[in-house]
Amino acid sequence: MNDVLHRGARAALGLLLAALSLGAPAQEFPQRPLQMVVPFAAGGGLDLNARNLAEALAEPLGQPVVVSNREGAAGTIGLNAVAAARPDGYTLAFTPAVPLSSEPHRLRLNYGLDSFRPVCQVFDNIFAIAVPAASPWRSVADLLAAARREPGAISYGTSGTGSIPHLGTADIEAVAHVSLTHVPYKGDAPMLQDLMAGRLGFGAVLVSSITGQLGSGALRLLAVYSDRRHPAFAEVPTLQEAGVDVVQASFGGVLAPARTPDAVVQRLESACRQAVASPRYQDWARRANQVVDFRPAADFERHLREDSRLKAATLRRLGLATP
Repeated sequence: MNDVLHRGARAALGLLLAALSLGAPAQEFPQRPLQMVVPFAAGGGLDLNARNLAEALAEPLGQPVVVSNREGAAGTIGLNAVAAARPDGYTLAFTPAVPLSSEPHRLRLNYGLDSFRPVCQVFDNIFAIAVPAASPWRSVADLLAAARREPGAISYGTSGTGSIPHLGTADIEAVAHVSLTHVPYKGDAPMLQDLMAGRLGFGAVLVSSITGQLGSGALRLLAVYSDRRHPAFAEVPTLQEAGVDVVQASFGGVLAPARTPDAVVQRLESACRQAVASPRYQDWARRANQVVDFRPAADFERHLREDSRLKAATLRRLGLATP
């Protein structure tokens, strides 16, 4: 009888310890510094965003968050490294959606949407149509009227083929039934030089990267590609408000490798919510004209999957999607 009781007690103790161990990761995480991989070069807008968020995340997590830049191949090198990392919550990605929702449709990659667990959306990147101060166009309607008079005569610059502004402007051509000439550049800086010199009709560019030129009056905005106006330039309409039914979203946030435990993702999501709302991060975002748009994990995942569907459709229409 005593043996039976002892065996029962041992079994009960084992079950208790097992139950406690299942809850341990959520209670114990994190126990050491975290690494946040930025899949683009140091010093850019995304990198600065990541570093400010990392500092804000350290407080609710109780551990440092170290930013690591792994640039190359339009962000795919860094995301590939995170997809292959141990799924324990200690290696994260801070990235715009493009390397995840667009590039897998253009390139043969070792990862896809299902290689990650979205943790939280943090920001929106709002792109816009920018024209030089001397441009005769005061609205999108003016630009489209000129494009209809001379098909293909109006050139526009972007940071590259397959970029958000390229896809967005291709959508404008399809919806408005106009023909424009795309001039891809390796980054915004050389494109902006040609734009301000009058060698391009317009530039499709990230608003936060041209605040200096907008402040000096060297450039003007005609419309933004997003579904809402930029809070720092509230007088500039969206394309939809300008009569062109096009939205080309650009957003991003924090991802963890697939198979990261639910409890760890929930802990990270909660910390992310606190970090984004912190006065420190909000103050930096205001000064940088960075649009903050927090969404929890489930909403972020839905947003990514819808964006992936839309990007795939545009890339197929342009003949840029892999077979």
